Amino acid sequence: MKQIFILITVILTFNACSSNYSNINLEKRTYHDQKIQILANDILSLSKEIDKNEALKSSYDAITYSKHLANKFQVVGPALFHNTLINLNLKEKGFCYHYANELQLYLKRKKFKTFKFIRVVSNRGEYFEHSSIILTRDDISFEDSIVLDAWRDSGELFWSKVKDDTRYKWEKK
Repeated sequence: MKQIFILITVILTFNACSSNYSNINLEKRTYHDQKIQILANDILSLSKEIDKNEALKSSYDAITYSKHLANKFQVVGPALFHNTLINLNLKEKGFCYHYANELQLYLKRKKFKTFKFIRVVSNRGEYFEHSSIILTRDDISFEDSIVLDAWRDSGELFWSKVKDDTRYKWEKK
């Protein structure tokens, strides 16, 4: 009985820490958010062949859809705690591969022409295996491609060049 009380207390405590992003509008793009501008500039820095409008649109889409997914998965607390809730059958979705699958499908439907999205994995086959996606082109090395990780910060999109990501060592899936 004491264990159940502790579990309920922990769940209620972390429910207060749930991610709930308001004002998510997937259709009406606005590019005033500083994060969108920074990500767009990071994308444009990869190649002169990348279209500026596509960089802006994909930045908005990736950042906004990551938050949408956190709302959809009803994410609670840090990502690893949410994973624990899934493993306890208290939540249905929200593992890293759920984010990676859905973000990649969403971005691919946009049919961007000047870059593509590829699945990546870190720690393949290990307990803490992690999945994400990268934004890349054929003329960009894997190491210079940009990781788009919606899971890591519970819906707040993390991005960096593959070579600059100090938390994970990525490889193509």
